[in-house]
Amino acid sequence: MEYQKHEKQEWRETRLKGKMAESLVYSLLQESGNEVYAIGYEEILPGLSGEGRSKFVRNTIIGKKITAIPDLFVIDQSRQPHLVEVKFRYNSKWHENDKSDLEFLKKNWEEAIIVVVNCHEKPYFRLCRKPFWDDQNQIISEPLLSFISFNITEDLLSKFDPLVKKYLAPTLNKKKHDLPA
Repeated sequence: MEYQKHEKQEWRETRLKGKMAESLVYSLLQESGNEVYAIGYEEILPGLSGEGRSKFVRNTIIGKKITAIPDLFVIDQSRQPHLVEVKFRYNSKWHENDKSDLEFLKKNWEEAIIVVVNCHEKPYFRLCRKPFWDDQNQIISEPLLSFISFNITEDLLSKFDPLVKKYLAPTLNKKKHDLPA
């Protein structure tokens, strides 16, 4: 699996970028005709998020399970339910600790799929399904557009792609991340 080394960011910055990506995915799915509900632990137990969260969250199996609750519950137009975890990554590489987090997600929320928002290369919205990586430890992903159940169109993506560039790309150091201008 190809990993990116990343500098430890302050939790406020990481949370803000994640919430922006989650908001974009929420709106994209909703505008595609899906019912979308925010269910992540930040939504249902907001006092547990952030740097000040209790040791209960960090150091117990129950706390870890709660923090691993997927971000979104989506009911597609054919009335099928989906659990969606949203991740923001500046490119298509995972962070060093993502493999263990994904293993935990697979074990505890095996139905979950991951939507990765990146601002480095199109498609900016990608879908990862179990097992998440192949035998060579490479990420298995596909354009979110290819997930027919969500009914996302090229036309709608053309309205969301500029938002990724406008709001997420400026949060990154272009030289450090080698982003296109």
